[in-house]
Amino acid sequence: MKLIELEAQIPYADHAFGTREEGDDKYTADDLVRTYTELLGPIAHMRQVHSDRIVYADDAGCFEEADAIFTDRDDFWLAVKTADCVPVLISSQHAVAAVHCGWRGLESGILPKTIQTLMDEFNMSGVDLNIHIGPCITQEHYKVDEKYKNIFDEKYFKPAGEKGYTLMNLPAVVMDQAVEAGVPRSHIVNSGLCTYEDADMFHSHRRNKEAGGDDYQVQMSLIRLGD
Repeated sequence: MKLIELEAQIPYADHAFGTREEGDDKYTADDLVRTYTELLGPIAHMRQVHSDRIVYADDAGCFEEADAIFTDRDDFWLAVKTADCVPVLISSQHAVAAVHCGWRGLESGILPKTIQTLMDEFNMSGVDLNIHIGPCITQEHYKVDEKYKNIFDEKYFKPAGEKGYTLMNLPAVVMDQAVEAGVPRSHIVNSGLCTYEDADMFHSHRRNKEAGGDDYQVQMSLIRLGD
């Protein structure tokens, strides 16, 4: 498990996206937390359940049944675990957040709710926030049932070449929801990295399932309040 060297940075925070390495298939999510804790220091993370629950972290450790975590402390990291869903890292001068954005979370508004929470709690506006969209499954590989068009705008879909299915653009939903919540588009960085496509670098739930696997591994994305 390695950390990507980021070319694009967001201000006021240290942040990184994890990758896979040979032998990672034997690692559990708890193993990842322990390994990165040894490498980086204390980590606050979540038992993610595809909800819209947001928690404030006052210390390192595991927070139960949440999909967004934020803090104004700088002595530990926040982490989100993904294997195709979108990891969203948010920075500001006063606080940072890590958000797990699968389609269920995006439907329930986990991202705009997190943005609004940061603005309310720390007396900020959207222009004070910066976002980095991490590695996730891209539209070319995210085939879903056409019923998803009843949940999200049609602009996020294109033909899948198979009856009853369509290709959904999760990162575009994230981008638009953040902008609609008040974050300037110029304050949003998209890594553009695809977990499904780059099998050497990332774990992918969808890729593993299509290969007949019953289980899958995850990578972690991390952020810590900086100077």
